[in-house]
Amino acid sequence: MADKNLNRRDFIRLSGMSCASSLILPSFIKEEFAKKSPIGATFILWGYGPDSLEPALKDMSALGFHGFETFGQVIEEWETKRGGFKPVVEKYGVPIISAFCNTNVLDPAKGKEDLEKLARWCKLTKDNGGKVIEYCPSGTTNNRKGYDYKEHKTNLIEGMNNAAKVATDHGLVCALHPHTGTPVETEEEVYFVMENLDTRYMKFGPDVGQLVKGGADAVKIVKDFMPLIEHVHLKDYAGGDNGYLGYSPLGQGKVDLVKILKMLEDRRGKMAGMIMFELDAGRKGQMPLPEFEAAKISHDYLKNLGYKFKA
Repeated sequence: MADKNLNRRDFIRLSGMSCASSLILPSFIKEEFAKKSPIGATFILWGYGPDSLEPALKDMSALGFHGFETFGQVIEEWETKRGGFKPVVEKYGVPIISAFCNTNVLDPAKGKEDLEKLARWCKLTKDNGGKVIEYCPSGTTNNRKGYDYKEHKTNLIEGMNNAAKVATDHGLVCALHPHTGTPVETEEEVYFVMENLDTRYMKFGPDVGQLVKGGADAVKIVKDFMPLIEHVHLKDYAGGDNGYLGYSPLGQGKVDLVKILKMLEDRRGKMAGMIMFELDAGRKGQMPLPEFEAAKISHDYLKNLGYKFKA
């Protein structure tokens, strides 16, 4: 799977295998997850811009997800140009839990402007009922050519601390989201920043699929920083050119999701955010399944583990 392009037939076949395997899980595993964490979804499977909000909410509502995450700029676009963010959210009954936001942490000049933008997004997130800023530092190119985090230690840590304080000042929890192609991608970088940040303000919001794609041990990182975890992107990673940037519906990749979920059950009651299913959208026309079908595979995987969704 990791080395081949997958078409619609391949995905349907694999999803059937995934569901079949989950149906024969030992009963004690299913019981362990029964009536546990509410599960949310991020909206990037449906796209990255404001036009994707309503289609995403429609499918999330139909599948019974308990909350969702979008981008700060999407909230702002709907508030300022499309008649308001809250009406479309209330229409589908899936509350916002978190907003994905970033600031430049390597260029102080750009960082100041980004903090002002972040403050706007924080206010809008809070006003619409959100609780968490899923924060991703920016400033590197996608290929990170020539990047060495040690050379940027001061700006890197100071920039992220400043962003976390902005979110905290707005009554939100700020959770760091390591991401491929950003200043915090590798396992070494994750440990470095988490051990140097002011964790009174910056908490942790891992994306387990991103961690694996970046070469990290996601299980170890989740375990080591469990007391700081406030939000989670639950994502699987298969690798290869599969139409989803190498990611996959849950249960079809190499991330040890069951072990991670079992660890998170001890933390979930203390989290400000939520465990959220995520699958990155590839280019339009290249994704092997319609968004609803792709999301349903992950929904069914979690349901077969014992997680409950809205009727």
